[in-house]
Amino acid sequence: MSGASRIWPWLALALALLLAVQTQRLAKVEISQSKAAAAQAQQAQAAAEHKAQAVAEHGAAQQENTHDYTQEMARLAAGRTADAARIAGLQHDIRSAATRNAQLAGDAAACRDLADQHQRLAALAAEGAGVVDQLVGLVERRDAQVSALKGQVQVDRDLIQRLQ
Repeated sequence: MSGASRIWPWLALALALLLAVQTQRLAKVEISQSKAAAAQAQQAQAAAEHKAQAVAEHGAAQQENTHDYTQEMARLAAGRTADAARIAGLQHDIRSAATRNAQLAGDAAACRDLADQHQRLAALAAEGAGVVDQLVGLVERRDAQVSALKGQVQVDRDLIQRLQ
């Protein structure tokens, strides 16, 4: 038994060495995994910051586009108001001319015919001016909407490109 009792300390020493080597290997693996997890977390944070910046820039561009559209609508409304004032002035001038021409005509029948013609002309001019004003306003609003939509498409494209 003395030979067997000499082997046990060596076996215990060998097992202790194997356990120490295995513990060291596990420590290295854990360190490697923590470094990989930290690197991955940093990459995820950088990607999130990039996306947040792109979304913030998209919001600012979208707000600017909306502001431009609102300004354009105000400019068009002011233009329509000025056009309406000019149309009213023209209608007044036509009525005044019709009145003057009717007064200048000495003959009652000629006066009525001339006044009727001027009234029809004034009515047609007023109707035509109203239609033109509506069409101009419609075209201007459509142009402003198209411009705003083009701006929005560009803003959205910029965001998509930044997020890719």
